[in-house]
Amino acid sequence: MPALTLRRLIQDERLLPLADKVESRQRLSFEDGLLLYETPDLTGVGAMANHVRTRLHGKLTCFVKSRRMSYTNICCVQCQFCAFQSKTDDPKGYVISPEDAVTELKKPHNHGVCELHVVGGHNPALRIEYFETLFRAIKGSFPSMRLKAFTMVEIDFYARNSGISVENFLDRCLAAGLESCPGGGAEIFDDGIRKQICAGKGDASVWLDTARICHQKGISTNCTMLYGHIEEPRHKVDHLLRLRQLADESLARGRAGFWAYIPLAYQVEDNELGRRRRLFETTGAQDLREIAVGRLLLDNVPHIKAYWVMITPGLAQIGLSYGANDLDGTVIKEEIAHRAGARTPQGLSAEYLRRLITEAGFEFVDRAIQLR
Repeated sequence: MPALTLRRLIQDERLLPLADKVESRQRLSFEDGLLLYETPDLTGVGAMANHVRTRLHGKLTCFVKSRRMSYTNICCVQCQFCAFQSKTDDPKGYVISPEDAVTELKKPHNHGVCELHVVGGHNPALRIEYFETLFRAIKGSFPSMRLKAFTMVEIDFYARNSGISVENFLDRCLAAGLESCPGGGAEIFDDGIRKQICAGKGDASVWLDTARICHQKGISTNCTMLYGHIEEPRHKVDHLLRLRQLADESLARGRAGFWAYIPLAYQVEDNELGRRRRLFETTGAQDLREIAVGRLLLDNVPHIKAYWVMITPGLAQIGLSYGANDLDGTVIKEEIAHRAGARTPQGLSAEYLRRLITEAGFEFVDRAIQLR
């Protein structure tokens, strides 16, 4: 897109220097990030993000046939935004056995699943041996299914709970079949905000240090940010730039880095944060802005996801023109967001995802093929 054309799409003149930076592939600053949140010119921000998306990926848009599996909902951390956790003595608490995991994955609705996303609570009863057995059972029955497991804070918790280092924990999980890691658990890195929404969970340094170790070991990870609760723009820009800094470090050393960034919209229902504060569902404008800002600030993260589970399939489709190039996947059996009030379907068909992509003017590509 010629610079003049891009500039013509900008209504807020304060964004014109940013458009010039985007056009010339210059990195945006902290102050630039604040302006991206402050400006009322959402379409201008979206135009800049779409420019970057087009330069990186053209019309190609990823998705994969995927499902979620939560190995336990028992958790000793008091995240104020979570409606998923159960305490140890709660009759609703569970730990899935390796045998039950395999039995569940053999059910017909899982046919063709290429990616298994495995996360859970911080369960004090689980050790490394449980995960080794679980992963070997899954990979033994489904060797071609890509095993993506653990948030960074889960890795840190279960390494400590097992009395071993994060490095040793990851080595043993890799030997058992772990292939990549999702990006949850980051929430917002600001310490003051974390103390209010997820006290007791590993802090920003834990998340970033664990991601750094994953990258050192060649494990590709995703990264996320939870928005729409009590954070301010400065907290979000700080969060994104810390992710960018780590990506810089990992890539400069020839290591694996972040595969994708996923902005996660806070869900207001059935959680302590929503009960204590007068909070509202995120709006479409908020959701599109987060996608666009992520694309513009995270210039060293190749992919941006529009996570339809939290923002609806229709809005995720629009997000493809605001910087996103990945619709995640079919996401069969998602629990965590739906327990907190997400009203989206429990999984979408691959056919429907392809329709969303093509009707928006883009071309679909199976992410499983890209990751081979």
